[in-house]
Amino acid sequence: MAKRGAGKSMGLKFSTSIKSRAQKVEPIYRTKTCKIQVSKNRSPIVNRKGVFFMATTIVIITLLLTSYTLYSNLQERKAIQKRIETMNSFINSINQDLERKLFIAGFRALFTFENRIIETGAYISDVNASFQEMFFNGTFNNQPQSIMLGATFADITNDIQSLGRKIAINITLVNPKANIDQIDPWHVRITLNGNFTIKDENNLASWNTALSANGIIPIHYFDDPVYTINTGSLIVAKINQTIYSSFNPTSLLDHAIKQYYKESTQAPSFLDRFEGNLSTNNPYGIESLVDIQSLQSKGLSTQQKSIVDYIYFSSSNPSFCHVSGTPSWFYLDDAHLATYNATCG
Repeated sequence: MAKRGAGKSMGLKFSTSIKSRAQKVEPIYRTKTCKIQVSKNRSPIVNRKGVFFMATTIVIITLLLTSYTLYSNLQERKAIQKRIETMNSFINSINQDLERKLFIAGFRALFTFENRIIETGAYISDVNASFQEMFFNGTFNNQPQSIMLGATFADITNDIQSLGRKIAINITLVNPKANIDQIDPWHVRITLNGNFTIKDENNLASWNTALSANGIIPIHYFDDPVYTINTGSLIVAKINQTIYSSFNPTSLLDHAIKQYYKESTQAPSFLDRFEGNLSTNNPYGIESLVDIQSLQSKGLSTQQKSIVDYIYFSSSNPSFCHVSGTPSWFYLDDAHLATYNATCG
């Protein structure tokens, strides 16, 4: 009995002990499970990975945005550069076109002056002022000149602006000033100065610059007004440059008969001749020798004086002599003997 009781007692203790251990183990196991789920040792690793991923993403996005911006800026710069090159090329073509248009305007104006001299028998009082009137107004002495249609400043401006609109460019010419003069004895220059504004219609590029364009006109296209007026248009003297660089009696006579011209700083220029300024000394002066026989053949009275044209057709009468080896009518003033390698005889 005692043993059984003891056995039971031992069994009871054993069972109690197991249960007790189980109760003790259970909270420990649950605690460990809880620690695994909320472990503080793994959280920094997860956070660092998230931060790294986010930082990498931001860097990549930034690089993409930067690359796109740079590419866009580069494309925009290329577009602007190409537009500037187009506009610059257009300006160069305008300058060439202006030279041609100024040539036309000047040529027509001089042609009009020639005709007016033939019609009236009078010189042009102010060539430059008359040219400006024709160029800007299309009139001469306040009378409309149909010959200037398409050759006035307004016509030139409209043509240029029309060309600009075809390539989306706005052009403005302001403060224009026109002038006619000579650059040497054989060429007339038409000059147009002003301010030139060019602007792209899309505002990609624009600039202002000074305008200076020239049209050059050879004078061999025209007659000498001095002969026209003093011979009543019976003698037409085309202004042809002499073929001789030195003279002897034979070449000198040929020079006179063929109405050749040579440059002379003591003579009036071509434009001076339009105004009848025969007494002026011009660095771009020209002179010819009057063929007295040609005058006589037209029934014109002749004079016995130096046959240098600006002397012969003026009131000036310096001392002169007959040139050795030439016809009896061939006289030169003392100042021109050396010029033509001539001697009195």
